[in-house]
Amino acid sequence: MSISLNQKETSITRRQALQLVLLTSGSVVAGDWLAACGGSNTRTTQQSGGVAPTPRNQTVIIDGAGQFSVFDSFNPFIPNGEQYDGGLTQVCSEFLFYYNLATGETKPWLAKEWKYNADNTELTITLNPKVHWNDGVPFTAKDIKFTIEMLMGNSALAGSDTYRQAVKTVAAPDDHTVVFSLKQGNPRFHYNFVCGIIWAQRIVPAHIWSKQDPLKFKDNPPVRTGPYKLDRTYPSQFMFIWKKDPNYWNKDELDPKPEYVVYRTAPAADSEVEEFKRAQIDVPANSFDYTHALAIKNSGYKNMVISTKFRDPDPRAIAINCDPSKGLLSDPRMHWAISYLINRQQIGESVWPIATPPAQFPWADYQSNAKWSDKAIAAKYQFTYNPQKAIELLNEMGTVLGSDGKRTYKGQPLHYEISTSSKVGDPEYIYGQKLAEELNKVGIDATVRAYSGAVWYDRLYRGNFDLATWWINGGVLDPSTLYAYFEIRNTKPIGQDASSGGNIFRAKYQELSDAAGKLDTIDPNSPNSVAEFNQTLEAYYKYLPFIPICQATYATVFNSTYWVGWPTDENLYQVPSSWWGQFLFVLGSLKPTGQA
Repeated sequence: MSISLNQKETSITRRQALQLVLLTSGSVVAGDWLAACGGSNTRTTQQSGGVAPTPRNQTVIIDGAGQFSVFDSFNPFIPNGEQYDGGLTQVCSEFLFYYNLATGETKPWLAKEWKYNADNTELTITLNPKVHWNDGVPFTAKDIKFTIEMLMGNSALAGSDTYRQAVKTVAAPDDHTVVFSLKQGNPRFHYNFVCGIIWAQRIVPAHIWSKQDPLKFKDNPPVRTGPYKLDRTYPSQFMFIWKKDPNYWNKDELDPKPEYVVYRTAPAADSEVEEFKRAQIDVPANSFDYTHALAIKNSGYKNMVISTKFRDPDPRAIAINCDPSKGLLSDPRMHWAISYLINRQQIGESVWPIATPPAQFPWADYQSNAKWSDKAIAAKYQFTYNPQKAIELLNEMGTVLGSDGKRTYKGQPLHYEISTSSKVGDPEYIYGQKLAEELNKVGIDATVRAYSGAVWYDRLYRGNFDLATWWINGGVLDPSTLYAYFEIRNTKPIGQDASSGGNIFRAKYQELSDAAGKLDTIDPNSPNSVAEFNQTLEAYYKYLPFIPICQATYATVFNSTYWVGWPTDENLYQVPSSWWGQFLFVLGSLKPTGQA
């Protein structure tokens, strides 16, 4: 058995939108660091010379893009039960395994390995015997057994369906062995315990939670296994302060040098730029864009690290509502006609602040995804900009171009709304606008409309849309999760919520569904799996219910005044995103500069 994964799981930003997709608890909205007195928008500079009440040269200060709102609860299983991106999941909680998308490697952590039986109906996980909770109590198989059985026994807890549907029993034959007996063979069940982006199963201490009502327990302060413990929160300042645990279980392998890690809500962009220039923060928020960063660097600011080589895991795309009630939109020829109207090269070069290449495959162009990316198949289905070919397909399908320059189908005018959750001026809005312009040129009335995040997701999941700007997610560990979107068995009628493992696209193409379904029980590490994945890739191209547009490249910015060792384009040793679970290992790689 090998635990080195050359594949990907799910996942955001789109980053803020991805957070909303994956969010099972907590909330994410915009905000500022308010002064403690009166809640004004005036920043308070602490006597330490930073924006936190800790010694600046012992502290890493990280800005979050959303306004933190949950400060007294750390329960991951209930709505608004935790602020997952305020440091809890980055420096306090830990996972059994971590997948590094920057290198394609998986790191065993709380666990040492996994192993399946011959028919994948039994999964055995061996734990690291060194691990203990931050209150000193050993972390054992009993904690995992308790957590999973707690979820299985309470359908109101987030994540319960995963285990209720898949698990017959979970056993702890000894302190360091967990055995899952599954209802059917599933070679990917261990994905539940691998942190691909931010989400993997959180395990909680049985010696504490067994005495509590999990629907009401706030778990404050949180007892977890990570190298930092909660020191204090400042709700009026939207700030979490985490302090290094001197008794951390894995100091031999991970011994971060910062004594404190502060996660706080970012201020307005202009304020954040000034604070960055004064070295009052180390990691600005996503709103601190590439344009701001370049302007500061070009002005002569030397203590700036800009990383631009790590792709977002989700290429940008156009989602199509393929339900038969949508008429032409259910015809794969229409999907290809739309694809031919997308100038991917132009979008990648002019829409994104950092030039990014077109997407030929429905996943990021990581080296770890090469095994799923058959170039011979892709060559048969090239995504070219060809409006004339689009017109030919429209004519072939029976649309009629009138003297007014408008197309009709079976006597009815064609009109499509392209919905987006992005505001005017954002890349996702702009490429939706460009597609609308191209559709209008060939006689199809098309408009772009922006919806608030919650409204947009509700419309998307319930099938109340024509086309939508979106991002292709679901394949961080391997593409089977993405392809499962297209299985007919996962289809729900328009009006019903398809957010939980559903066929959001309402795609009903038997060939694609059958090919995708075969992957459900195939071990992706098996040499025999390649042919099945290729067959599904070809069926995906043939029906194209989800149209890739371009890769997504973002800049990540760090300040090197107080700390060095950040991921760089020359040494991208880890995912650089500060809200991902893997950021724990970035913090563990930092060294102080000696700046007073």
